[in-house]
Amino acid sequence: MPKWTLTHIRQMLLIGLLAPLLTGCLLMAGRNEQATITADLGSQNVEFVSSDTNGEAVLQALDIGSQPMLLDVTFNAKVDSGELVIEVLSGEQANVAFTLVASAEGSSQRGIVMSNDVGDLQYRVKSTNARNGSYRISYQPPPTPTFTPTPSPTWTPTPSETPTVEPTAEVTATP
Repeated sequence: MPKWTLTHIRQMLLIGLLAPLLTGCLLMAGRNEQATITADLGSQNVEFVSSDTNGEAVLQALDIGSQPMLLDVTFNAKVDSGELVIEVLSGEQANVAFTLVASAEGSSQRGIVMSNDVGDLQYRVKSTNARNGSYRISYQPPPTPTFTPTPSPTWTPTPSETPTVEPTAEVTATP
């Protein structure tokens, strides 16, 4: 029978109390991150050996500017094994704009999203036993629509549409 010392009991209590705090944490081993970030366009590459969030979606933010802005965003993701899901969020309410599920062949998704009120591009990462994976975020301003005016239709009367004037009777007044 094992002999429990006061130190062992304290360690077990500490582990038991801290374990719930790890739920929802993004644990990535061998993480390598490279970013090129400007106010107009940029990208972020994240590679990892293993990743696990215990099935929880963990909020991430990419600091792009200081105010809300529309962004044309492309996410690419790849994972050799396990599960890697990225939810791209839009606006202050952080609504899901699109979801990307990584595969061994690689997956890609593109969309127009709004950054939050402080200019961050927000996304959530959910991974379960993901191994040898990566994801890339690219962003730029959305394409500006070009206005091409359409010519206004012109009206040309045709002979059947030409108004006719009826002769009027002459009226004279007598004093």
